Amino acid sequence: MSAAGKIRTLRPMARSAFDAATTSARSQDWDRVGYGPNSALDDSDIARARSQDAVRNNPWIAHALRILVSHTIGCGIQPRPVIDDPAIKTDLLDLWEQSLPELDADGATHFYGLQTLITRARHESGEVFIRLRPRRPEDGLAVPLQVQAIESDLLPTHHNSSNGGNKIRQGIEITPYGRRVAYWFYPEHPGDRNGFNTTGLSRVPAEAVLHHYEPQRPGQLRGVPTPHSSLYRARNLDGFEIAELARKKARAKFVGAIYKETPEDNPLTDKAAEEDDSRAYVDIEDAYMLQLKLHERVTLESGDSGGSGAMDFMRTHLRAIASGMGVPFELMTGDYTGTNDRIMRVILNAFYRDLEIAQERLINQVLQPIWAAWMDAAWLSGAMKLPNYPNNRRRWQRCQWRAHAWSYVNPLQEAQTAVLRINNGLTSRSAVVAESGWDAEDIDRQQAEDHAREESLDLHYGDKAPIPADTNIPDTEMESPA
Repeated sequence: MSAAGKIRTLRPMARSAFDAATTSARSQDWDRVGYGPNSALDDSDIARARSQDAVRNNPWIAHALRILVSHTIGCGIQPRPVIDDPAIKTDLLDLWEQSLPELDADGATHFYGLQTLITRARHESGEVFIRLRPRRPEDGLAVPLQVQAIESDLLPTHHNSSNGGNKIRQGIEITPYGRRVAYWFYPEHPGDRNGFNTTGLSRVPAEAVLHHYEPQRPGQLRGVPTPHSSLYRARNLDGFEIAELARKKARAKFVGAIYKETPEDNPLTDKAAEEDDSRAYVDIEDAYMLQLKLHERVTLESGDSGGSGAMDFMRTHLRAIASGMGVPFELMTGDYTGTNDRIMRVILNAFYRDLEIAQERLINQVLQPIWAAWMDAAWLSGAMKLPNYPNNRRRWQRCQWRAHAWSYVNPLQEAQTAVLRINNGLTSRSAVVAESGWDAEDIDRQQAEDHAREESLDLHYGDKAPIPADTNIPDTEMESPA
């Protein structure tokens, strides 16, 4: 075969097909240990403690967490039982209203306030546990059941052991088939050092415990604090702000320097200066002037330009912190520069979609199980008569949950859009009303009562007012508060 026809063996490529898989010198400091879904969380107690510290001391993290909680819960996610009999449904909701102020085992808040506490703990610590606590009839509750929120610190992350044929991993006892059967709790919070009970852990059956967290990997047992990816950056930004403030504060005190050709020179007054080697500066009200030695000179900057670009620098890092927290930068900082109502609608729609996922997770992990346990307690105690309940528990326990509606960016446009969708068969009036957190039946009943009262008093509040036809309102740029 001629030289031109020879087959050459290609040398192997020196680099990986994926940049992320390269082992070159420029990536030597890149961690490539393959952590399992639970081994990655073996030190999550450190991240949890730092997250709690950031919520206490970092205003950006604290405000982002408040935004997440308030937009997820609002005034409360309320149950709407799916029961055909209107009389039973009304009686059931009346009994539920009586139970609301009694459900919190700690007596600190009502049930919808407890939802806020649970959601806050889930974000701040990564998870929260809720214990179902049946009560005795003589306790005088409308329904003999209460629920108790338990911080994740009470379930030790480093408790790994075995119990018979079961394995205990990070405080959770699981069977060989992966089913949770118990949780091992401290009797008291380990952070309350004064009087902390060190007698051991208590085993609580899994049937009495609800675990609210966001599993991010299959098989993950414990939760991760929401601020975890923002903590390091937020701490460094804190350090930058403190250093910049100290620099500006120190620089602002010195307004000039005194230069003397002879010991008698006194640029401040006509009197001869008195030599005083013990003083390095001269007080003038709230600032200082440097006092130099003979023939010494010092040049001070005419202005403080060392912080130029600081706002852009901070805005970049705050965007990263907001992204890690899962909240819009504009809501976290109050900086709406360069945005308008349509841009904000796009931003908020994406934010609300994430919150809808969080609401569904809260409903499935916490609210619906509490409702089912409350229904069982109501029937067993005789507080509610439900025909053939033991044989039809799932049918009786069916429930839809209504979240508090979010405010519109442009209420007029949103309302007109809803009317168009209903009139053109793209949705139903009941579905639109449900999006606002209500039932169509409740709205209809209230409207009928209002109309009857207006007619009895000869009032005319229901006259239809013309609605502006032109809704093409020009976009206006939103300015940040000065």
